[in-house]
This record gives sequence, structure tokens and C-alpha cells, in this order.
Amino acid sequence: MTMTLTIQERIQQMEQEEQELQFSMFTNDTALELGLAVVEEARKRNKRITVDITRGGHRLFLHAMEGMSPENEDWIRRKNNVANHFGTSSWRMACQLQSEGTTMEAKHGLPFVDYVGAGGAFPLHVRGEGQIGTITVSGLPDQEDHDLLIAALRRFLT
Repeated sequence: MTMTLTIQERIQQMEQEEQELQFSMFTNDTALELGLAVVEEARKRNKRITVDITRGGHRLFLHAMEGMSPENEDWIRRKNNVANHFGTSSWRMACQLQSEGTTMEAKHGLPFVDYVGAGGAFPLHVRGEGQIGTITVSGLPDQEDHDLLIAALRRFLT
């Protein structure tokens, strides 16, 4: 039986993930290996996604599995904008706004066309450097995008 978390418990869990899932170093080769690990995680779950890894505005990895569309890349762009603006996962920000009964546009003046509160973008942190980029998944429902990404990051970092 799966235990359902409250929105506040989910937010706390995501804060902990952001503290825990950090890199000691991150290179272009790291991006390639990590991107392939995310694709492998999706295959294991029999899911199709698009995955993007960007460091400092430079796209280091992009792969769209069969069945994905250019629309997924626009979702990635908008989710990345959230993760970069707030320094948190896009799903954590979406849940936080939902718990407050507001939207990104209403609370922060950020246009929906460029910022979306949806699961799938996660800030890439290097210990001692801070946030260096984002890793983003698109193609599944919000919580699934986030969970798939977290599972791949956990496996990659252990």
C-alpha cells in the first residue's frame, strides 16, 4: 500500500532531495553519462520522455525518445526557467504555489508562456560551487517526471 504524502510533506521531501542530490564535480562527460542514465531509467519503467541537461545556458545533452514531440522541448524550456529562477525543482515550486492557492504569474509576475509550475526540472548543484545548471524530463505527468528523474539521480550518484 502506497502512503500518500500531504503537499507540505512532499515539499519537505523535495527540499531534502535538493540538499542530498549534489555532485562533487560536473563535466560534459558527466552530462552524457547522466543523460544516458535517465534514458535507461525511463526504458526500465517502459516510459517515453525527452531529457535535457544544461549547464550555464549551454545544452550538454538532449534526447527525445520515440513518440516525443517538439512540444516537450518547450515544456523543458519553461520548467528550466523555473528551476533557474528559483533554484529549486520545478515540481517543488509548483507544489508550493498550489499550497498557497496562487500561480507563478499572480505571485511572481512570471508569464505562463515562459514559466510553468510542472514537475520535471531539477537544479544541478556542485558542492562548493552552487547551482551550475538543470536536468529536466518531459513527457509524463508532473509527479512521474519528477520521480523518474530523482530515481535516476539517486542511482547515478550512489
